[in-house]
Amino acid sequence: MDETDRPGREKSIAWLGGEYYGEISDSVPHGKGNLILPDGTRYEGDWKAGKPHGRGIVTYPGGGVYGGEIKEGKRDGFGKYLSPDGKSTVGLWQQGKFIKPLADSQQSKLKAKLKEPKDVIRIESLSFIYRSGKGIFDLTFSVGQGEAFGFLGPNGAGKTTTIRNLLGFTRPTKGRCLINNLDCWRNSPLIQQGLGYLPGEITFFDEMTGTQFLSLITALRGDNNKKRREGLLDRFELDPAGRIRRMSKGMKQKLGIVTAFMHDPAAYILDEPTSGLDPLMQNEFVELVLEEKERGKTFLMSSHNFEETYRTCDRAGIIREGQLVAVEDVHSLKSSQRKTYLVTLALPDEIEHLRSAGLELGKISKNTVEVIVKDNYDQFTAALSRCNVTGLDVVTQGLEQLFLKYYGQEALPW
Repeated sequence: MDETDRPGREKSIAWLGGEYYGEISDSVPHGKGNLILPDGTRYEGDWKAGKPHGRGIVTYPGGGVYGGEIKEGKRDGFGKYLSPDGKSTVGLWQQGKFIKPLADSQQSKLKAKLKEPKDVIRIESLSFIYRSGKGIFDLTFSVGQGEAFGFLGPNGAGKTTTIRNLLGFTRPTKGRCLINNLDCWRNSPLIQQGLGYLPGEITFFDEMTGTQFLSLITALRGDNNKKRREGLLDRFELDPAGRIRRMSKGMKQKLGIVTAFMHDPAAYILDEPTSGLDPLMQNEFVELVLEEKERGKTFLMSSHNFEETYRTCDRAGIIREGQLVAVEDVHSLKSSQRKTYLVTLALPDEIEHLRSAGLELGKISKNTVEVIVKDNYDQFTAALSRCNVTGLDVVTQGLEQLFLKYYGQEALPW
């Protein structure tokens, strides 16, 4: 037996017209592995004697997702199917057909037996070091199926370098990153078939029209989901007929979003996805991400917009000088933000009263002062009650204020 054919060894092989990566035995898939077929169907999970068998996840070309028990490649046993329109069917299946739903108590017992949701994106001790000595160092985190993960940090912190490694554009100095258990460096062409990518700085063929560009990408992918593409164009109010070089920044960003989403991928890597969009289209993008998450899609998103991150993401990682300094629930990050209030007083002398009350003051202009509050609201309101307040506004804060907790008081250039 060849060394690479020993049971349990991972290998990439052609199988059923597609490409399989995972454990094998006697030269056939056996154990844990993934298969992507030419039509976009994806099997992930347990294999036995060359067929999906056990517990797994099947993603279909039309956008449906099944998670549960599989027998010889077909839905068989307890499982859940999520259709493209968001409707779920939960219960018992036999030879690919739905047999009957189960009572809630029965479902709970069977769900407990199924494997916990797997990690779609996994980064393990990843380092990539440039000749200058800068780069990313020993990054480890994962993103589960149906989760959106915010990747936050100022310019130069290492976000784009991490993304380039995930896309297989660069080879890690140390460690590895995987998408659907496929090594991002060794299997980048296969991974990119099922990935939606939006770069922070998009480069188009400017002499093409938007329609020609979308047709080109469709042909390169071998996918022609016209209904989804047209739906996205309508949603973002984009007419792609004009030449790209004449499009505004916002129009180009919409074109990039449509390109990333139109083939209905299972996972997305998005770098500053709403840059250049107006507030209405930003909100439309947020709604799209939430809908995709409901369908089991996975997101890694780099953003400078905390409200966008808060509305779309479940967790967020903060990177500083190439090192991951925190991974937290976004609600915890939200609560850790210090709030700044712009207080206008009837008399400038009353500002000294706020200072003597022990409050942290920011910028002062005549009879208006910034007051920074974290959790000392009782102290804040008590001090205001002894002043003649003529105006009170909340100062909208960006990620700079959030990063002060991790970066100290140093400047944070974007």
